[in-house]
Amino acid sequence: MTTTDNSGDVRLSGIGKTYGSFTAVHPLDLTVPQGSFFALLGASGCGKTTTLRMIAGLEEPTQGTVHLGDQDVTHLPPYKRPVNTVFQSYALFPHLDIFENVAFGLRRRGIKSVKKQVEEMLELVQLGEQARKKPHQLSGGQQQRVAVARALINHPKVLLLDEPLGALDLKLRRQMQLELKRIQTEVGITFVHVTHDQEEAMTMADTVAVMNAGRVEQLGSPADLYENPGTTFVANFLGTSNLIEAEVDSTSGDDLVLKAGGGKLVLPRARCSAPATAGGKVLVGVRPEKISLTHADDAGEIPEGRNRLTGKIADASFIGVSTQYVVESPVCDELAVYVQNVERDGRLVPGADVVLHWSPAHTFGLDAAQDIDAGVETLEEEAA
Repeated sequence: MTTTDNSGDVRLSGIGKTYGSFTAVHPLDLTVPQGSFFALLGASGCGKTTTLRMIAGLEEPTQGTVHLGDQDVTHLPPYKRPVNTVFQSYALFPHLDIFENVAFGLRRRGIKSVKKQVEEMLELVQLGEQARKKPHQLSGGQQQRVAVARALINHPKVLLLDEPLGALDLKLRRQMQLELKRIQTEVGITFVHVTHDQEEAMTMADTVAVMNAGRVEQLGSPADLYENPGTTFVANFLGTSNLIEAEVDSTSGDDLVLKAGGGKLVLPRARCSAPATAGGKVLVGVRPEKISLTHADDAGEIPEGRNRLTGKIADASFIGVSTQYVVESPVCDELAVYVQNVERDGRLVPGADVVLHWSPAHTFGLDAAQDIDAGVETLEEEAA
């Protein structure tokens, strides 16, 4: 069923939305290629749902255009656009069984023989045996799949998903992430998915647009955004980052040598998105799982060429697959370090003196003019 044309491309050109003096979405350009799984990721109020609703035709853009393939749909009503939307609430008809819920769109278009299409769609979402049950007899995850089947049976060019897994518990949500990805791969339709859940976006999407305050902060594959964040907001919002204030000391070949807390750190110039001149300030970033932790007594065993900092363990949390440490250091009050529980060193307990060390290749550099905590409060607000 996968197509090679571009009729399922979504192209937003200079699209923006204001409500009076409030700008929900600043003018942005965005292209979602045919057949891709695309996520709009951000905290509440960042403009992601407004952007999705403009694609659906549920919101009128203040400026700019929406194209689906070569068709300008900016001023078309929702029912004339080749898109369908799945909402968090599912909105299934409680008095109809699952078969009739899925058949609804076909019957409304006057199609008489729906049996084969509905059965195929129920098989796709693995609900063939539930066809004659009513929605209230199904679990949340099953109802969600019914909503997807009902949306897909009309063969839209684009399926829009607005926080579709928000009402599910964590375990079921993780199952459904894989399920939705499987369905998208099988049908080959363009999926545009709005979520505030970083793990969900990174599990499912080919491409993620991280949104912040009505703008796209960074666009890329999940791995690229995680490994190479371009701003402090992306570094903090996607997982956890240790950001250390440093000063450019000198250059050495393709590397920058930085001063931080009396020590030296090496940063590949290619991984620094900040202007790097001698004496200039840079934020040095490293992810917690990239750091190794060695007891101070064994510091002589650390290989040459690694970035290293000294510190003292302030806290340790055992979470099964890893132990999460908080380390006080001259460069930062709270450095996060995640160590896999393979061969645990019993000396690594609160109060222990340690050396943190990691490969310079795992270091990234950001512009120090930015707010070092951007994206952190957002996560806490989201959890509140």
